[in-house]
This record gives sequence, structure tokens and C-alpha cells, in this order.
Amino acid sequence: MRILVSGASVAGPVLAYWLTRHGFSVTVVERAPALRKTGGHAVDLFRPAMNISEKMGVLSRVEERATGTNRMTVHREGSRRPVRADLSKIFSATSDRHAEIMRDDLSEIYYNAAHDDVEYIFGDSITAISPDGEVRFENAAPRRFDLVVGADGLHSNVRRLVFDDESRCNAFIGAYLGVLTLPNISDLDRELLIHVGVGRTAGMYGARHLGDARALFLFRSERELDYHHHDVPRQKELLRSAFASMHPQVDRWLDELDRTPAFYFDSITQLRMDT
Repeated sequence: MRILVSGASVAGPVLAYWLTRHGFSVTVVERAPALRKTGGHAVDLFRPAMNISEKMGVLSRVEERATGTNRMTVHREGSRRPVRADLSKIFSATSDRHAEIMRDDLSEIYYNAAHDDVEYIFGDSITAISPDGEVRFENAAPRRFDLVVGADGLHSNVRRLVFDDESRCNAFIGAYLGVLTLPNISDLDRELLIHVGVGRTAGMYGARHLGDARALFLFRSERELDYHHHDVPRQKELLRSAFASMHPQVDRWLDELDRTPAFYFDSITQLRMDT
């Protein structure tokens, strides 16, 4: 059975690993020319994901690349004193197995687990899927597959091709997320620094093996904002507007928007269950 997976971030390589272990022939197609190493943000792995990583034989590598963040300092708008918390205690109360790791590091670890057994096609994407399984690509010649899996993120190309209207698949839940890579200007060491206000939160953290840091911005909106997910200047404009005058420290983070080597911004949605 020939299976095509679209997307080589986290879900795609993990799925490819397990499918090949069960005897399927797997091809993964990824729009980027190589594995993405563009900053990204940290993700938390709890017991289920840690168990899966262990079964894949990559748990030690996940633990080696863990950020090591174990402290949190929270500044509330209008408050004179910050609140400090021990993150290790919070996470241990949630799960007895946990690791925080940068998304790009996790993607690379899962890719390396089975790349010798999986065909990867980088720098290409699907342009058409026929009912009989023929798949057309931007660059590669058409091929036929028994199953096509979309593991290509929020603005899934596969969902767009199959369902036509992306809005039929995603439901806006009233919030936006922004992430940028910047120098560790707050000199953070295994610490998450957060500024919290009504309807908006800004934070910055570093990882012990990184030479830079990440700033994360989360804010609410009663309506969907007018922008395209490829219009980066407009996204930066919206982010600046949402966090204007929150705190001088946050202003310094926003100043890095014009210099950041990596930036992400998008709405937070949930998958519609009625599609």
C-alpha cells in the first residue's frame, strides 16, 4: 500500500515512522526546500508523547534538547510586584513525564528516526488529488497513491484541495498568536518571563542550548482580523497595535520585529467537527 503524507514538521514524520514499521510504503512531500529551521516556539510533551518518543527510540535525544525552563516570572499590568513560580512543580502536578522542546528540534529528531526508510520530497507540494488516487505536484511527475494524508498544518493544502473552502474546516475561537526570534536581550536562563494584561499576554524565554530567545504574544479579538497569512508586514502591524504601551520591556521585544530572522503569526482555530 502506497501512502502519501503532506507535511514534514512533527505529525508527518511520526506518522511515516509508524506506517513504515507496519509495512507500508510511505512518501512525505514538504513545501520547504529542507527541514524547517526557522526559529519556531517551544512545545510541551507530556506522558503520551513521551511514551511514543520512547517507543520510537528517540527519548534520550528529546531530553538532551529540552529547553530546561523551570522558572516563571509574571508581571501583571498595573501591579508593582511580579509573581514567581516554580514551573517544574506545576508540570509535575500535571504529568509525571514532561519535556519542553523547541518545535524545530522535535521535528528534526522525529525526521531522523526513520528518514532512511521513508521517501522525502522537499521543495514541492500537491496541486491536485483525483478520486482514483492520482496526485499531481508542482514539480514532480504525477503519481498514484492508495491513501493521502494531510499533516500540513493550520492552512492545510490537502484540506483546501479536498474541501475547497478552508473556512469550512476551521472555526475561529477569538485569539491570535505571534512568535518571533530575537537576541536574549533580557538575559534569561531557564526562565519564562511574562507580562499579562486584559486580553493580552506577552512572554519571552530562552533555551539552554540556544544562542537566542523567543518572544511569544497572545491576544484576544472579538472579530477576525483582516490580513492574509502570507502578508507578514500586515501581521507585524497588527501585533504592534495589540501590544502598544503594554510595558517598556514588551516594547523592546516588539522593536525586534523589523530585525527578526523568524516570525510567525496566525489566528487560533479549532477544527470543525461538522465538515
